[in-house]
Amino acid sequence: MAKRFILVWLFALSIALFSTISICYGEETRGDFFIKNIVINGEKIVNYNLQYSIVLVDDVMYLPLTRQMCEIYGVESKMDWESRTLRLTKTDATRKNIKDNNLKNDAKPLSLGVIPEAKVVAYEKEVSFYIYDTLEKVEIPELEVGELDLKGNPLLEKDNIIYIPLRALVDDECFNWDIHYSNYYGICISTEPGVPAEKYFDRKEALENNGLVKYMMSINATIGPSYGQHLVFLFMRAGEVYDIDPKLVMAVARTESRFNTGASGRGGAAGMMQVMPKTGERYGLTVEQLMDPKIAIDFGAMYISERIAAYEGDWLLALSAYNQGSTRVNRGTHSYTYANRVMGNYEAISEYLLTNGFVLR
Repeated sequence: MAKRFILVWLFALSIALFSTISICYGEETRGDFFIKNIVINGEKIVNYNLQYSIVLVDDVMYLPLTRQMCEIYGVESKMDWESRTLRLTKTDATRKNIKDNNLKNDAKPLSLGVIPEAKVVAYEKEVSFYIYDTLEKVEIPELEVGELDLKGNPLLEKDNIIYIPLRALVDDECFNWDIHYSNYYGICISTEPGVPAEKYFDRKEALENNGLVKYMMSINATIGPSYGQHLVFLFMRAGEVYDIDPKLVMAVARTESRFNTGASGRGGAAGMMQVMPKTGERYGLTVEQLMDPKIAIDFGAMYISERIAAYEGDWLLALSAYNQGSTRVNRGTHSYTYANRVMGNYEAISEYLLTNGFVLR
């Protein structure tokens, strides 16, 4: 009898466990890393510094509801996995930005689980106050406001971190966030009542980025606006990470390959930045990886930055070493022809922006 009871108990437990797994993990979908700027209430959020990055799923932006990000949004989040109900309470934002400025992801797509038949319910937070005459404390409990319209988009999850469509919070009367989007800048979000998101939009940066895209398109006719925007933000991020002028990295890419990702040169030089396979191998990179624009731009920015540091800020020596190797530069047997070509292209970028009206005066 005892044995039968144990078997029945184990069977029931296995059903319960399977049920929980099926609730938490449905089919999977792909979330693409959002590479452009993200500004929330005037603070730039660096997506690379988020363990759970902000992503696009079929052009729909999804926000992660991590503890830190919820403190930035001004939202309390609680998921009931059994009923597949997400409870969101509107609160005051207690954080401006992510505290630690450490690289936490590599911008690769995320595999996200779809939470089937999920719903989101909005609550106003609990309010307490004192009556002036009696000093009696009055508490108004959390008030359910209503269900958010997900517009047919599912709730998603990664490691039990919930991802919610941004539009659901923008269109909901309780949260009523405001957004402003630009292809050449990114997205600005205001969670503050009455504050338009456009207030945080940087027109100067957007205009310059637009010009940089047009410049690359003028050099390489195969580059379209969307891919050009992607490249501009790759160059900008590489410049920020490796403390180097992104226009210098762009000038090298223009000189080496005319921004051609699949370029193959003499001696097997690979990719947009024309890195020699042996050089890439020393850094653990394959030829295939060097053909990836993000990896190529990051590597090029890192390598040029290292050369600039090694030659105490001398760009001409650094660029000569990038092209001919440090040994020749150290011996003094190098040529400045390549370095001068890069510098000519560097100046051409600024000239293009200025003469075509992409510099805000």
